[in-house]
Amino acid sequence: MTPSHIIIPEDCFQLLSIPVDQVTQALVDSVQKLFGGDIIKHATLGEYVEDKVSSLKQFMSEGTDLKEFNIPSLVALSSCMRLLQRYEFKCNHGEWVSTVKPDLGPGISERIRDALSTTDENVSVCHTVKSELRDALSALLGDYGVLAIPTVPGPPPKLQTEGTSLENFRARAFSLLSIAGVSGFCQVSIPLGRHNNLPVAVSLLAKHGSDGFLLNLVETLYGTFEEHIKLAEKVAEKTSY
Repeated sequence: MTPSHIIIPEDCFQLLSIPVDQVTQALVDSVQKLFGGDIIKHATLGEYVEDKVSSLKQFMSEGTDLKEFNIPSLVALSSCMRLLQRYEFKCNHGEWVSTVKPDLGPGISERIRDALSTTDENVSVCHTVKSELRDALSALLGDYGVLAIPTVPGPPPKLQTEGTSLENFRARAFSLLSIAGVSGFCQVSIPLGRHNNLPVAVSLLAKHGSDGFLLNLVETLYGTFEEHIKLAEKVAEKTSY
């Protein structure tokens, strides 16, 4: 099945800490070769989500004052996702944690403690956000549209990374993770070689329930991805001499 359109949200790719072309070029070249360039569309996902998911306003002031570039609506979406995760963890595992009192490492223990103190305030709003986001993205993509986003914003932070930088990375990472995480859309991550000897990937998303369509598309694309990656590696080897 040929995709009706593939959307590249430029604001999401601005979250990358590596050159954007390193992630997008293989995708663009492969799509143009197989399906033609007309199906590639560009958009600003953050503005679309802010406009279509009105219940997200409840979370819009949370975490959007970070110094580095961020997408306010997706930061808000990640706040919603994390609240729902904490609440569901408490409902499913709170009794066990309180009874067994497992010995957890630093960082994990603090997050578990936060989860156990979570109340049901705003949980109903989170479910409304989930429903509105799924409807909005379904309208954007239709039955055979695809959304391309960075899998992660860049290489993982190094040990002893300063706190503010670490929080900025987490905010950008959760902004990307929350799109499929909240909407329930299916997502596949495709490796695209390496940058500075660290792995690079792009993710493709399709509407909820379209797993077979998305996997078939990835299988179709992957051969041309590999060709692009090998060519890029050869060019890099020549320029390094």
